Amino acid sequence: MTRLLAMTLLMPLLLFPEAYAGSPPSAHGLDPGWRELFFERRSMWATARSRVSLGMDEHDPFGPVRVLRLEGSLASNTEEETQLLAPHSYALLQRDRLTRGKNQRLKQYRYGADQVERIRREPDTSAGPTPEQWPVSSRRTLPVPAFGEGSVVTSAQALLALAGEVIGAPGEPLIVYVHTDVNFYRVRLVAAGEEVVDVDYSLAGGSQRVRGKRTAALVRLEADPAGTLQDPPDLTLMGLVGEISIALDKQTRLPLQIRGLAPRLGKTNISLTAAELSQQGGGEMP
Repeated sequence: MTRLLAMTLLMPLLLFPEAYAGSPPSAHGLDPGWRELFFERRSMWATARSRVSLGMDEHDPFGPVRVLRLEGSLASNTEEETQLLAPHSYALLQRDRLTRGKNQRLKQYRYGADQVERIRREPDTSAGPTPEQWPVSSRRTLPVPAFGEGSVVTSAQALLALAGEVIGAPGEPLIVYVHTDVNFYRVRLVAAGEEVVDVDYSLAGGSQRVRGKRTAALVRLEADPAGTLQDPPDLTLMGLVGEISIALDKQTRLPLQIRGLAPRLGKTNISLTAAELSQQGGGEMP
């Protein structure tokens, strides 16, 4: 039993040595300056709302991990996703995505050094009370392309946290690899100048309102397929596709806007409506 426990605790280090190397496992690594973000996009047909939260779990079976949670709604469709990320690199360790609408399904992803196990669960008449107990309708092993030593496979949503690193090192793009469902992409995060944007959002449960103009640093996402795409192109960020960019507050690095193409709408901006800053973010606007 002792030997099994030791191997369990060592597993993240064996599978993701680049994610944990260079600093103590309990260190909090890259803090983007925020804990929670709320976005909203309105159209003639419906309003899309999204919530993104980021925290640390020091006691997960993997060891210390970042926990990225996502919630989204559009009309009668909802989705919830939980991602476990290595604390220093944001490398994906585990991901669960539950969607509800006309149909319901749970997709689970388990990340190894050279492959991803993808499990899909759907309810039937014998389904258990929780999505994790639904019968397995599909199981697939996806080989991870050979990206090179030190490369990081992360999620599209984690780019909201990583984008601020580009501002601190202008002229030096950040390169990561993003896994969607079965596809992989090489994504360059590139500083793309500054712009004054109109903002209107609240902080810390509405205790402070930020309204007016803020100087934003733009980070452009340049994505190319990594290896052969197994499905049609599906890289999105908060529902946007195409040429995607993130407008970050130059001082706080809060994502003020996400820009791209929305299906049936064309060019669209998704605006920040509320946020909670982390302790490193200062807790309030300067």
